[in-house]
Amino acid sequence: MSEPENATIINNEYVKEILSILTENGKDVSGLASLLGYVTSIESQLNKAVDELHSIQNELSGIREESGHPVRTAMEKTIHMLEARIDNLLEQLENIKARVIEGCKNAVDAFKHGGLSALNNFAKFFKIKPMLETMQSNLETDIKRDHASIAKIESVSTEYHAAARHIKNIGRALVGKEPITEIRPNGKFTKLISAAYRSELKSLTKSLRNVKKAINRLDNLDKSLDTKSASASTDQSADKASVVDAIKNFKEKQDKKVTQDVPVSEKSKHTETEL
Repeated sequence: MSEPENATIINNEYVKEILSILTENGKDVSGLASLLGYVTSIESQLNKAVDELHSIQNELSGIREESGHPVRTAMEKTIHMLEARIDNLLEQLENIKARVIEGCKNAVDAFKHGGLSALNNFAKFFKIKPMLETMQSNLETDIKRDHASIAKIESVSTEYHAAARHIKNIGRALVGKEPITEIRPNGKFTKLISAAYRSELKSLTKSLRNVKKAINRLDNLDKSLDTKSASASTDQSADKASVVDAIKNFKEKQDKKVTQDVPVSEKSKHTETEL
């Protein structure tokens, strides 16, 4: 479900133009590039979450089980609920992207009419901090919900298997057999529903981290523009495309960074015991 490359924010004409204007006028755009990179990474993570939920849903469809199985029905509802949650976050992000693009357009217009001095207090063009803070709050709430749901799933599954074991042991005792002491692993439905929550949790955790970094970059945007990096070129004819490439590389680096996220459960084997 990943967006087409030409739909990403780093390919927008106004984003490219303001980056070029700033670069050609000796400004260090690394801070702005990082901000754009964080927004792009959030989008990538949320789209990845949707893709993984679709994969889990397809695996659920492939399990040979009656369609009316109560756990299967609950599982399907859970996936739809998680997808709706991610869609809501993606909608918030689209609004943030639209506001960023609008800010870049206004900055370009201001420069054309007032020159470089019109770009003083550059952060004023990006009215996205309240939106980022709202997204941060929503992500924190959803992450707490995921943690609570995973804990509940594991607890209920353990209790279910314990109750089933006790019932079987009563029957075994009546015929003189030794009781079953082995704790059976969670079944395929339990593994799938847990995997759905863990998949979302992983993506939301990464997204939250990038939202916080984006807010920090925004707060320090003006300062970063006036800070020359040691390797910054003073050549006024700098390659405009290199700025966009730098943002793409930044985004890829963020996606590949090793993190301590909650691992996604492996897909269940169809030979395992059902819940």
